[in-house]
Amino acid sequence: MASVGERIRDIRKHIPPEVNLVCVSKFHPVEAVREAYHAGERDFGESRVQELAKKVPVLPQDIRWHFIGHLQSNKVRDLLRLRPYLIQSVDSEKLLRTINDEAEKQGIVQNVLLEVHTAKEETKTGLTKENIRTILDNTKGCLQSIRILGLMTMATNTDDEVEIRRCFEEAHALLPLINVQCPIFSAGMSDDYEIAIECGSNCVRIGSAIFGSRSYSPKDDPTAERSYSATVFQSKGRSLPKAVFFDQDGVLFNSMPYHAKAWELAMSERGLPFTAQDAYRNEGRTGASVIEEAHQKVYGSVAPQTLIDEIYAAKSAHFLRLTGNQLPEMIPGVLDLLRYLHQQGVQCWVVTGSGQHALFDNLSRLTDGILARERMITAFDVTHGKPDPEPYLRAWERSGFRKEECFVVENAPLGVRAGKAAGLYTIAVNTGPLPDSMLREEGADQVFPDMSTLREWLAAR
Repeated sequence: MASVGERIRDIRKHIPPEVNLVCVSKFHPVEAVREAYHAGERDFGESRVQELAKKVPVLPQDIRWHFIGHLQSNKVRDLLRLRPYLIQSVDSEKLLRTINDEAEKQGIVQNVLLEVHTAKEETKTGLTKENIRTILDNTKGCLQSIRILGLMTMATNTDDEVEIRRCFEEAHALLPLINVQCPIFSAGMSDDYEIAIECGSNCVRIGSAIFGSRSYSPKDDPTAERSYSATVFQSKGRSLPKAVFFDQDGVLFNSMPYHAKAWELAMSERGLPFTAQDAYRNEGRTGASVIEEAHQKVYGSVAPQTLIDEIYAAKSAHFLRLTGNQLPEMIPGVLDLLRYLHQQGVQCWVVTGSGQHALFDNLSRLTDGILARERMITAFDVTHGKPDPEPYLRAWERSGFRKEECFVVENAPLGVRAGKAAGLYTIAVNTGPLPDSMLREEGADQVFPDMSTLREWLAAR
C-alpha cells in the first residue's frame, strides 16, 4: 500500500496551488495525522467534537482544524474551546446565532461557512438559496463574533457526472451572496474533487484517498467509520494477528465490580462523590489521576499527595475485603481464547496499569505460561498510563512485529482510546455495564458481547 505521504503527493499533482487541501482525518488515529503533517499538510477535517478534543492536545499546535460534520447546538461551547480554524457545516440560523453567542462569551471571532444543500439526498443537510438569503438578512450587523467566509456543499452520491456537476455549479452560483473578498467555496471529496475544482471549488476535503478506504461491519454503528489502522489490518488479508495485547481487569479477570465498589467507598468516605459508574468510565487510568480529577471537581484545587496516598490505600483495603483476599475469577471464555491463540502460534501479552507482582505470577500459573512474565507491560514499565498510548506502544515495540500484525483486546473506553492512539487495531469486549456506544465512540474497530463470540470471529477469519 502507498504511504500517506505518497498519496498526498499524488493528489497534489491534480490540485492547483490556489486550491486548499483539507485532509479529512476523522475516525483515523493521531499517527495517521502525523504522517500527513510530516508530508507538509496543515489543514485537517474532523466531524466529531469528542474525537477532535482527543487529537488537539497531542498534535502540533500549528494545525488548522476544520470542523466538517453536523454540529449540534449543545456541542458548540466544547468545540469553540478547541479553537477550530473554520466550522464548515453551519446549516441553520439557530446554529449560526449559537456559535456567535458562545464565541462572544469566549472572546473570539469564529470563522464559518454556510452549508448549501443541492444534492438529491435527504440524508444530506444544508441550506437552500432562500434559506441563505433569509439568514443573511436576519443577521445583518448582528453577528459580531462570527466571520462568514463562504459556502460548503456536498454532491449527490452518484456516478452520474452530470448530476455531480449540477450540484457543484448550483452551489457555486450562490457564492456572490456571501459579501466577502475571496470567498471560500468548499466542495469536492475523494471521488469528485477534480470535478469540483472545475466547477470553482477552492477548498477540497479528501479523506479516503489519503488515509485509505473505510469498511463497515454489520455489528458497527452504520454512521461510524472504521479507522485507518483497521483498514490496514484487513487489507493485508491476515486471518490472525501475530500478537494480541490483552488488558487485565475486566478482560482477563472479572475484577471490575470489586474495583468499582472499592473506589466508591474510598472516595465517599473522604467527601468525594464517586459512583461505581464513574469507576467504569475511568477504568484504565492510574489511581492517582482518578483521585486528582475527583478532587478538582469538588474543591477546584490539586489534591495533596498525602490525600492521594490515603484514598488509594483505602481503596486497596476495600478491594481486598470485598474479594476476601482471593483472586477474582477469570472472565468466562478468556482462558479458552488464550489457549486457541497459543495453539495458532499467536503471542499473547498483558498490558495493564497494575503493579501487583503476585497477580502477575498467578496469571502465568493460571494460563499455563501462555501469559509469561516477559510478555507483560505493567505499571513498572511505563511513565504514562492509559489513556496515553505508551503502554500499548511499549508492548508493540517489544513484540518486534509490525503494527498491522498486532491488535488490542480491551473492555474500557479509555483503554480503547489508548489502543487506537497507539495506531493498533482495537477490539472491545463489553464485560461491564457501559453501553456499546461508548466503546464505539472511542474508535473500537469491533465490539463483542463476550470472549466466546470473539473466539468464534477469530476462528472464522
